[in-house]
Amino acid sequence: MMHWAGVMPAITTAFDEQLNIDHAAVARHCTWLVDNGCTGIVTPGSLGESATLSFNEKLALWKTALGAVGDRVPVVAAIASLSTSEAVELSKRAADDGCRALMVLPPYVYKSDWREMKAHVDAVFRATKLSCMLYNNPVSYKTDFLPEQIKELAAAHPNLHAVKESSADVRRIAALRSLAGDDLDILCGVDDLIVEVVPRERAAFLGDLSAACGRDLR
Repeated sequence: MMHWAGVMPAITTAFDEQLNIDHAAVARHCTWLVDNGCTGIVTPGSLGESATLSFNEKLALWKTALGAVGDRVPVVAAIASLSTSEAVELSKRAADDGCRALMVLPPYVYKSDWREMKAHVDAVFRATKLSCMLYNNPVSYKTDFLPEQIKELAAAHPNLHAVKESSADVRRIAALRSLAGDDLDILCGVDDLIVEVVPRERAAFLGDLSAACGRDLR
């Protein structure tokens, strides 16, 4: 199963002067991030031109990232689309091309209610067997997945393993942990939540390191 932990940046997308993706620059950036300790590459995220890249540009971007990092860390395909059908197709292509996980976003632009956004992400989760992380960013997308709704999604989809929480509400972390327990990994998407998220991540990291070293480092 995908290990959702550590630093997994949603990278920016480099362009050349003709506004084409600069694949050589993207590859160098991915390599540099992994060389410096990042545990995964997420692309194309919100700041990676996800809303404006074409379908084929996203496929090409994933291939570049995969070629740059190989098996060193997982490449996580960010699935953001205005239509559910395109999001589903992107998910399938990401799986076929070798991405090891998905970061699933609600549709850009549209402010949807629970019924609508549930139907959208349900379809994406069902599209592949890849491990998925739900991206909750109501500040930017005006669509808010509440802790109770996230629990419902996790119960319905065994491949939903993580949440990138960017609501900037510090109470969300405690609520998610209370409802989901250890069933969901929680990643911090905004600085406001880092104090609530980091202690548990640090404990898990030190536990893994202790096992590797044969001594308790916690």
